[in-house]
Amino acid sequence: MKLIKNVLNNVPAYVALQKVVGADRLRYRCIAELDIQQGNSVLDVGCGPAYYFQRLPGNVRYHGFDTDAGYIEWAREKWGSERATFHHGIFDEAAAAALPSFDAVLLLGLLHHLSDDDSRSLLRLCAKKLAPGGWVVSVDTCYEPGQGMVSRWMSNNDRGEYVREPAAFLELAGDIFGKINGDILSDVTRIPASYWSMRMNAPLNPGDPTVSTHAS
Repeated sequence: MKLIKNVLNNVPAYVALQKVVGADRLRYRCIAELDIQQGNSVLDVGCGPAYYFQRLPGNVRYHGFDTDAGYIEWAREKWGSERATFHHGIFDEAAAAALPSFDAVLLLGLLHHLSDDDSRSLLRLCAKKLAPGGWVVSVDTCYEPGQGMVSRWMSNNDRGEYVREPAAFLELAGDIFGKINGDILSDVTRIPASYWSMRMNAPLNPGDPTVSTHAS
């Protein structure tokens, strides 16, 4: 565990590990599904070192938040203040009040680290900050029926304390967003693993959401 912690604290080693296991491809897929355009505004909560920032179109207005000072410092040095704004701290009501609305919100590998109450609070805040037509995308380690032995071991041993089944993730978002598209992703990373991805629209009316799910 100490070795893992040391790797996670060393940004170049962490980025290399992400690429070895294929976690970078998982994030690239989520970004591609949002179809972010030139000039869009992007909020990235739990951005870490934001090693995938280069996959975003040029001229996006980007704000990244993370509680790890080392990750934020690395990101600032890597990408510069002119291309992006990185915040060391929690994305909360006070932080949100100082920012504009966003066309896209990234929650990549975050919700399975948060309790149900904290997840709902974050999702509500993200919904409030969405521009008309904007989307939130999340992806998290999950459990799924028929999960293979290696994949289940990966889910059991994830650092996140709140690895859930897809239905539990949907329940978190179901009374906040009017449309939720969900996918189980089990063919993206190099090591067998199961992930749940959601793309969410903030509702005009918080009535019954339209939810569609399928595995890929």
